[in-house]
Amino acid sequence: MTEPAQMQSDAPAGGRDEFFIGWLPPPRKYVRFLRPFIVVLLLVASGTAVIVAVLQRNPGTGHWNAENPRTFDGVAYARPYAMIRVPGERAGEPPRTMLLVEDGKLGALPRVEQIVQGRPEGLAVRVSGTILHRDGRWMLELAEGEKGMRRLTREEGQNLPSLGLPSPQVLGEHVTLKGEIIDSKCYLGAMRPGGGKTHKACAMLCISGGIPPMLVTRDADKNETFYLLTTSEGGVANQLVLPFVGGQVEVSGRVERHDDLLLLRIAPDGVRQL
Repeated sequence: MTEPAQMQSDAPAGGRDEFFIGWLPPPRKYVRFLRPFIVVLLLVASGTAVIVAVLQRNPGTGHWNAENPRTFDGVAYARPYAMIRVPGERAGEPPRTMLLVEDGKLGALPRVEQIVQGRPEGLAVRVSGTILHRDGRWMLELAEGEKGMRRLTREEGQNLPSLGLPSPQVLGEHVTLKGEIIDSKCYLGAMRPGGGKTHKACAMLCISGGIPPMLVTRDADKNETFYLLTTSEGGVANQLVLPFVGGQVEVSGRVERHDDLLLLRIAPDGVRQL
């Protein structure tokens, strides 16, 4: 009898001590205590979401028509990179140059070289695959095997218009441009945004695998211009530019226009990290 009496005497003078019970309304003093904290947390979360959204890199206009395979007849070339010249989609439109890549992080130069076999004038072929494009630059990821690329028969090639590579127009012998070196496949649509420091590891894998490297420059209005990068001799520049991927760089060399393709021949020691 004495023990229960002692327990009762220890209770607060105001009655029962309040504590949270899940199936009962919370005590009023808990509500008064928590309400301002909840409001502050909601405001902080909303503000953080707005700041993160504003600071996000613009994903750009790159697009991959992965669900819509296309087939083209044209002339394939193996220098400086695997590419194909195809007729314009509408009557009167000039030919279009598309870079060629394989599935995954691989360029298509080995496959194209095997078919073209060193012909500087290229070879008439039929290619099938999915298109990646961004701001006027086009790429085709080839399907596997002969379905992806095969030589045209003489009869099939008779209806092709002239698709020879035009003589290069030199836009500048000693030009210095500032921008970012990107792997063209991701930047043109395989990834969004496909550039910047957060994409560096992926870009290095793609360029190591033979994806053609490009320099993208931006003017004051954020308009982008793409330059296909080659060595000073006009060859593959993947290993040359690999250490400079994922950041802002300064590239010097000779700028040429090959019809719808801009090409930058990198001068010796012509790449510098900014």
